[in-house]
Amino acid sequence: MTAPFIVLEGPDGAGKTTLARLTAELLAARNLRHLDRRQIAQTSPFVTHLMEQLANMLWNSGDSRDLNDDFWAHLQASWFSAHGQHVVGPALAEGPVVVDGWFHKMSAKLAGQGWSQTDLDRLFAKVRRPDHVILLRTSPRTMWARREGTLRPTELGMHNRAYSELGEQSFLDYQQDALDRMTATAEREGWDIVDVPEDEDVNTTAARLVSLIEAVLDRSVSPRSTYTWPHLTAGLEDAVLAQMHRSLSDRDGRGVLGEFERAFADFVGTEYAVALSSGTAGLHAMCAAAGLSEGDEIIAPAYTFFATATPFAYEGVRVRFADADAHGNLDPKALPGLLTERTRAVIVTHMWGAPCDMTAIGTFCRENGLLLLEDCSHAHFARWEDQRVGTFGDMSVFSTNQKAITTGEGGVLVTDNPRFRELALLHGQYNKRCFQEIPGDQPHSAYALTGMGLKSRSTTLGAAIGLDQLAAADGIESRRRGILDRFEQALAGNPVVSLLRAPEGRGDHGLYVMGLRFDATAATCSMAEFVDRLCADGADFDIPGSTGVIADEPLFHRTDRNQPWTEVPEVEAGHFPGAEAFIGSFFKGPLWGYPGDEVSVEHQLSTLVRHANAVVR
Repeated sequence: MTAPFIVLEGPDGAGKTTLARLTAELLAARNLRHLDRRQIAQTSPFVTHLMEQLANMLWNSGDSRDLNDDFWAHLQASWFSAHGQHVVGPALAEGPVVVDGWFHKMSAKLAGQGWSQTDLDRLFAKVRRPDHVILLRTSPRTMWARREGTLRPTELGMHNRAYSELGEQSFLDYQQDALDRMTATAEREGWDIVDVPEDEDVNTTAARLVSLIEAVLDRSVSPRSTYTWPHLTAGLEDAVLAQMHRSLSDRDGRGVLGEFERAFADFVGTEYAVALSSGTAGLHAMCAAAGLSEGDEIIAPAYTFFATATPFAYEGVRVRFADADAHGNLDPKALPGLLTERTRAVIVTHMWGAPCDMTAIGTFCRENGLLLLEDCSHAHFARWEDQRVGTFGDMSVFSTNQKAITTGEGGVLVTDNPRFRELALLHGQYNKRCFQEIPGDQPHSAYALTGMGLKSRSTTLGAAIGLDQLAAADGIESRRRGILDRFEQALAGNPVVSLLRAPEGRGDHGLYVMGLRFDATAATCSMAEFVDRLCADGADFDIPGSTGVIADEPLFHRTDRNQPWTEVPEVEAGHFPGAEAFIGSFFKGPLWGYPGDEVSVEHQLSTLVRHANAVVR
């Protein structure tokens, strides 16, 4: 269990250090430890010496005007980073910690000295963020009365250039600005706010703080455990900034677009990759490259996200829907009953990261001369029989928006077939790149100037993000697999909730989300009630609303692709018992892939296990 990390915030002179020390003394029996924001680490002689020098500069010469504000801001940031990693981090391994103005006080100071939010995020990504923050709100006039005559120039408003002389007014203005900024943050982030009257005894204030902190200790982990995306790192920001100076738009594949495509093809294990604006655009390019059109039929899963099938319906291809197996994927046993003389292809989706039975589906397609297409939007790290998904199909598409590998927004089509690659290029690009990369002896090279009339290529900034993500892919996969294993072990033996994994011994999970199965026959409540209880306890789980049985959507029952949109066909509901059974028992949660999320993971895991055990019939 991760120890709570508590911070007292407030402007200069609010009593943070005195109150942090006093509350730690009053809660000594709870193992609460006070760490001074000026405390020097003892982790090694080198770190101790370095922090001593930093402290000497900050607190003994920080009023010097010989160096500009930017120097002092970076010096403060260096101390903040060292303190977080070498003082707070080791202390939290032993128990709960309260620090006097450690985190957001520094943020306010740096923001006041001109740092952007991006600068701050890069700095704060290096250290553990507080689990609970309490703002001590004291009026600047009260602080002036307490500290007049002992104030240093930095506290008087040295960084506020509006005053030729420093004194009471500069102090009041400077401190009020900091207090307003912290109050706005407190209201936005849901901190506790403790107003400290001028005449209140410090012991009375400490007693009020003790009751708040005891409640935090009783919860044991942070209530702020929600999944956040994107995960920004200094390396990712550097990659995007570098690309902004390199190129915002590439007309061919010799820049970052080509670099990303080659890296993605290597990642999947295919010969070619084509980067597009979205996974849906990739599926549309797949339909065009396969030459599917009106009169043709494709077999698709009845249970999937609708974009698996909508690009084909848009082009007038008739979509025939196959029921789902126990993992929510296209059931190979449903394929023979859907085969007609017009069937040209089968498309599968590896739902929620669980790979399809590509052995059986691939055999069916080969025996019947059908194209095999893969929607790998959920399955960047999935394998079937030790083979990466995305390499079974004639073409495959990966989504790269809020997925395990991201470009912000985007998609990638992969294939080993050079003709399919060239036709996919024509679907989303034109002119320079197509002239360079499509051989002139190919009949479709006549369309190089115009492409097929569309433009759906990736952005250069998205490609730069993708390259950064691919470089970190091994770490992302390792962390997500480790977390998935932790949940599986913690749920072992529970009859109500189990983890959705690939069929045992046959495949590896794709690591998009954490899929979970709910057995209502073993529970004292419904799945909807169970998920509501998890969410009410601050956990992040949901029953998917964007996926379902898509076979009954009117788009797939239009008699003509040019049929007016005002004419909505009447649809008789289909019967897909496998899909319906899966939907009725499936819910999901996020799957973290980055450092710094341990508190969230622990809260998510402990909440799920506690409630799963509580509802066993």
